[in-house]
Amino acid sequence: MLIWIRNALSPQEMRDALLADNQFTLRLISWLESCHQGDYATGSEAQVRARLLPINSAHSMNSEGENFDMDDDLFLRDPTTCLPRCPLPDPTTRNQIDWIRSMEQDADHVVFLSNRHDSDHRKGCKKGKDKPCRARFPRPLQGSTEVDDTGALTFRKTEPWINTFNPLLSFLLRCNSDVTCLLSGTQVHAIVAYVTDYITKPTLNTRTIMQTVREVFRTISDDRFLIQTMYMPMSPVPTMLSLLVKMTVL
Repeated sequence: MLIWIRNALSPQEMRDALLADNQFTLRLISWLESCHQGDYATGSEAQVRARLLPINSAHSMNSEGENFDMDDDLFLRDPTTCLPRCPLPDPTTRNQIDWIRSMEQDADHVVFLSNRHDSDHRKGCKKGKDKPCRARFPRPLQGSTEVDDTGALTFRKTEPWINTFNPLLSFLLRCNSDVTCLLSGTQVHAIVAYVTDYITKPTLNTRTIMQTVREVFRTISDDRFLIQTMYMPMSPVPTMLSLLVKMTVL
């Protein structure tokens, strides 16, 4: 999805303004950092991972498929397979603050499970053993957002294995996303070419799609822990999809 801002400055006008007006620079950085971020909102990756570990092993499923109690209110679901929690009907300041904190934590869980690049670089990630990652991971780290001598922005980044995202979008979409601000003509041309190439790909047949989905289920990471927090389960779509995958004729 591309969002064009009406009457926005061109990339060159933006750079000129960044070099000439310090207040404009501060306001622009503040706004852009509110649109996307390259770090977890509620802690480091290690802290997010620790929250996702099952507190009570009785409610967890191990890699061999051990059973668990689906009726237990303490059973926590993978947030990428559950609907997001609705805001409370009473819009008090306290409730709003609590909901935002809950939303940010939920978004961090989604990002950890769906946006995080495998540090072991799985098959297809590199063209050769000693070649660089085609997805450009790990990303270079940056302690704060800065403007260089040419007017180019380099955003704050403290997590090397995730791309930039918007917490609210991750909370709502429950899947991998990449939110990027296009601040140069090169970036605009690249994204237009990418989208054009993507939408003009020939459609895959159903057999190929189901084989791909089954392979995803088969190779799913051990990091998808059962999470101990209350989530509203989604419709039985994942179950139906799983059945369809099993029915695929090899």
